[in-house]
Amino acid sequence: MKRNTMIAGSYPTIITSGGNPRVNKDLIDNLFLKKYITILGELLKTKGNLKEIQITYIGGYSKEENNARAKLYLSAYNYYLKTLGYESLNKSNLNILDIDNSEETIEKLEQCDLLFLGIGADRKVGAILEALEKNGIQLNQLIETKNLIVSSICSGSVMSAERIFGGTYDTYYYGKEPYDYPINFKSLSINTVTMETDFCPQDASPEKNKNFIENNLKPESYKCVFFACKPNSFCLMSQNKIIAYGEMYLFIDGEVLAVETELEKSDITELVLLVNAYNKIKNRENRVSEQLVESIKRKIQILNKTSIKRQLEVEEQELLNEFTKIEREKKDQRRKQVEEWKENLKSSLNELFSEENLKRFANNLKEQEKFKKLNEKILISYNVDPIKKNREELYLKMNTVSRIKRAYLNFPGFYSDFKKELYNLLGEYLLINDRLIFYILDTCGYLFSNQDLKRILNAIKIENKKRPQQMIDSTEPRRILFRKEIKYERS
Repeated sequence: MKRNTMIAGSYPTIITSGGNPRVNKDLIDNLFLKKYITILGELLKTKGNLKEIQITYIGGYSKEENNARAKLYLSAYNYYLKTLGYESLNKSNLNILDIDNSEETIEKLEQCDLLFLGIGADRKVGAILEALEKNGIQLNQLIETKNLIVSSICSGSVMSAERIFGGTYDTYYYGKEPYDYPINFKSLSINTVTMETDFCPQDASPEKNKNFIENNLKPESYKCVFFACKPNSFCLMSQNKIIAYGEMYLFIDGEVLAVETELEKSDITELVLLVNAYNKIKNRENRVSEQLVESIKRKIQILNKTSIKRQLEVEEQELLNEFTKIEREKKDQRRKQVEEWKENLKSSLNELFSEENLKRFANNLKEQEKFKKLNEKILISYNVDPIKKNREELYLKMNTVSRIKRAYLNFPGFYSDFKKELYNLLGEYLLINDRLIFYILDTCGYLFSNQDLKRILNAIKIENKKRPQQMIDSTEPRRILFRKEIKYERS
């Protein structure tokens, strides 16, 4: 099955471990980290200038801890990227998502290029995924539609998998309350590798790690087969291929099988298919298939393991080329769809505001009578003076809203994309139809930022123009017509 491009990692030592982490500048010559950053840097380049890359971070800590950790990782990535000859990522483009975030931060998620799934508690990450769904965001759909680069570590790698290995890591190492992960526990389901992502953490003693393996991981492997990834290991996934890098093991029915050593890489695509088939049979129950176990062992024995090299190799370059091709195709497709959508909306609005249509309305007394009978509250809701009762203004404004709402439901993209393209359309009407622009702002102004409104209002010639914030406040009740849920339920 084809997958989006993703780096699913363990715990990269670009930051130090322990209670007071910092950027780990001492390992800049580490071959694994050079490969890790090179692949990430090359992927980011496909999206454009790294300084313009929009980043959203999702972690499993408190809001304050997520903020601190996200900024620390960004500093570490920038240190390694810059040292290896890449541009730096812009800290002002970092959006840290939290359950209690405002609509604005969710819209930034829709516009991101790099989705960074970070560390923390699995359950908190799961709660964020559920909160996003309640706000109309299916994250895996967003990733596929926009061809996002996804980079995950630790909990982010666990929670991105189709089948998660919850395990007892937090309970054993940190004394957290045990949690029995339900079979239907919400995960992102974009990562085919079921992982324990901080295997033998560096800040734990060898004895403690040994006890964890014998008393926790081996017994748990009877119900779920999983890859145990030491710090500085990751899987690169794209389309139909999964390449593993660094030291990792497979826990299966109480056994520990070495997959790779610290500076090795191999194609584990077929191995992952076998493991997933076995986990489907187990379904978190102690079920054994000797035939599948032997197939998995044979597959590990014949893996073509090669040494990690800093420079890109043929299969990695092919993977990047494929990602670039998909990115270009999706951009072209989106551009064509949006242009067609825009032309349809312009045609509809041009017809509404045409002299022929306004003459028809002026001569249609029966239709005018409908607008004459509307109560005062409706007039006020459309910012029409209840004393003057301008029927033509009300007719145009009500039909403008109706046509824009219809256009929204037909828009080939997400809510934030719709708002951006509608704003771009207003720019095309400058010097052509100021009245049309003003009526859109005066009925749907809340769709735009204060700054965007100010820019447009300064460019049109309309008497008695309202201030931007007045427009936002007066059109806020119309938000219900453009709820994200309406559009996403439709799709």
